[in-house]
Amino acid sequence: MAEHGQAEHGQDEWLTAILRPAGTLDKQALDRLGAALSHLARGSDMVVLDLSATRFDSPRSVATELLGPAAEFERAGRCLLLVGASGALVAELDRTHVPVITLPAERGLSLVNSGLSGLG
Repeated sequence: MAEHGQAEHGQDEWLTAILRPAGTLDKQALDRLGAALSHLARGSDMVVLDLSATRFDSPRSVATELLGPAAEFERAGRCLLLVGASGALVAELDRTHVPVITLPAERGLSLVNSGLSGLG
């Protein structure tokens, strides 16, 4: 039984992590990002990946790197939310069936700043 004011394990618990990479997402940066997302997929209910401060040459390489971690989130019934993805990246994510949710930077950042209360 939970102590007064505490939920029993698994009830009313939620862990959201926010990643805000900046700069160019080259091969090395994408490898690091993929590893970080895979690690977070094991214990986070949701990861918000804010891509608004990133640059990359290949939407395909970004989508390919996100596929594994995104599938981990989906299998566990969790969510990988991308904020600020370019139109080209969103198209590639759709084309390669990467299971993520995407939001434009303006809407995504306002949700993050409000504690994600506007989702759902």
